[in-house]
Amino acid sequence: MSKSLTADRRNRIAQILMKEGSIKVGNLSERFGVSTETIRKDIIYLEEEGIATKSHGGAIAKSDFVERPLNVKESEHADAKAAIATAAIRLIQPGAAVILDTGSTTGAIARQLLLKEGLTIFTNSVTIAAMLAESDNAVYLFGGLVRSSSKAAVGDWATGALAAVHADIAFLGSDGFKGLAGPSTLSYEEAEFKKKVIAASTATYTVCDSSKCQSAGLFAYAGWKDVTGLIIDQNIQESAAEDISRETKLILAKN
Repeated sequence: MSKSLTADRRNRIAQILMKEGSIKVGNLSERFGVSTETIRKDIIYLEEEGIATKSHGGAIAKSDFVERPLNVKESEHADAKAAIATAAIRLIQPGAAVILDTGSTTGAIARQLLLKEGLTIFTNSVTIAAMLAESDNAVYLFGGLVRSSSKAAVGDWATGALAAVHADIAFLGSDGFKGLAGPSTLSYEEAEFKKKVIAASTATYTVCDSSKCQSAGLFAYAGWKDVTGLIIDQNIQESAAEDISRETKLILAKN
């Protein structure tokens, strides 16, 4: 079996694990058409990566890798996210083309964009598109398969549409960067979309609150040198701030 097929299957198993919280060897064997021994090897790999813990007949997800619904995230660290949004808004020039991906912090930016006009805004977030449809800006929604947890459109349709777009500035969320050389996300499909956004934008900023210093996603979508900067609240750990500021621009948002 090729390495690419193995990697793809393991990515898909990780996605199932994050969504459902647990997996069973027998069910996965039938679903992917491979032997139970192959699935057990996949689970061992996921355990070594710190994603899963083996259980009787399968595995359970490590709590850090269980993807929480967007509406739950929106209520967490709201003041920090509002401050980050204010800092982000200052970077947007009049008449700019802006890309916002899905997330609670990018959602906070969208709420402040309701007060702006004359911008061209692209997003793969159904929630953000619906919100900004009430504003005096031109809003474009990238199509694709909509993920229930994040309300993000992903897949070939979404990434393909980016080929026809060039943005002045983009803002990308992150599920964390603990122990990583850049921002990450829990979704492979969203990571692929973010990579395309970076390529389609003159400037790209990762936006997230300081709690993300203590967590990490499964899929890195960039190194710090690949993004223009990180906008984060001032409660970021000093060691993390020093490391990141050596690689990219660090903007500390004041509550």
